[in-house]
Amino acid sequence: MNSHRNVCIYFILLIPVTLLAFWKSYFGLLGNMPGTITPLIHVHTLIMMLWLFMLVAQAWFVHTKRYIAHRWVGRSSFVIAPLVILSSLATLQRFFKNIPEGEDLAQIYRLHVLAFGMVVAFTITWGLAMIYRKQAAIHIRYIVSTVFAVSTAIVFRIFDFWIPGGDDNDTAVVGNFCVIILSLLLLIALDWRMGVKRSAYWVVAIVQGIAHLGYWTYAKSGAFLSFCQWFADLGKI
Repeated sequence: MNSHRNVCIYFILLIPVTLLAFWKSYFGLLGNMPGTITPLIHVHTLIMMLWLFMLVAQAWFVHTKRYIAHRWVGRSSFVIAPLVILSSLATLQRFFKNIPEGEDLAQIYRLHVLAFGMVVAFTITWGLAMIYRKQAAIHIRYIVSTVFAVSTAIVFRIFDFWIPGGDDNDTAVVGNFCVIILSLLLLIALDWRMGVKRSAYWVVAIVQGIAHLGYWTYAKSGAFLSFCQWFADLGKI
């Protein structure tokens, strides 16, 4: 656990980074929201912020050795995490339903293979964090992995809105992959150095890698296009 004793600091830093990533598309528009920002998006944003604040609180309680408070707040994840998953899928489906006519559906669906990847990665890493919640060293690594599971939404927007030339989808996807995977490989290397040969970070690295690989391969297939159209035609989630 010593290697993760300051993780609360990194979770706290995620707050301004998240605000920066979503400033042009959401937070900076709060006084004059366009019609495309639906109540569902507000709900999803609130749930994601609750998850982030829960992570900060959890890490802070561990840092200050208030373990009883840590356990009590941790129980809220059994409510918040499923809401993260459901609201993510509902928001994605609503977006698919409202794509304007004439848009390149294949390209839009292809890009959102990353969104499906985030949901899968979050579901797996949170589930494993709960399974190993009594093994602190493994538990904390899977909790940190949940951040990397959804970090595509943050990193991609930073490239898109704030990095010159990053508004090209291909460039943003490559940049996103490099930031996330290189960060995870660094954590895996640090684990290896400390004698942790089977780092928990491999799980989210593999799932994120498959999702990013999909952007260049299977997300361009007719099968994936059909899947997205099926998903868009589902009833309300």
